[in-house]
Amino acid sequence: MRDILIVLSGFIAGIVAWFPCGIGLAAHRYNLGGAKIKNTNRWVLLTMRTFGSFSVVGRIIYVLIMLVWLCVFFGSMLVPMLVAKILGMPEASESVGYAIYANFFVAAVAFIAGPALWRKVAL
Repeated sequence: MRDILIVLSGFIAGIVAWFPCGIGLAAHRYNLGGAKIKNTNRWVLLTMRTFGSFSVVGRIIYVLIMLVWLCVFFGSMLVPMLVAKILGMPEASESVGYAIYANFFVAAVAFIAGPALWRKVAL
């Protein structure tokens, strides 16, 4: 049961870390290609703005949000080790390795599914 929890934590951490990256790369690619956004959602439109279009305060907030995201991204990579430590298992157990594999599997799925998800949301 503890092994399953560790692998599941790697899977969930992968979802948190990699799906925004996969969707963000797809959005960037579409934006560079000149795709027109049909969505009127203000959050989607906000993500498509260029960095230069923000005011000075907006740029500072943007940089702070990116720093927080960077901490969340790299922190999610530590989640399986933390769960193993909390459950009293060694940090070098096989289940942590499987959790890392689950994390990278989610990364592959996110980068494959990212463009489809972005098209569904924005185009």
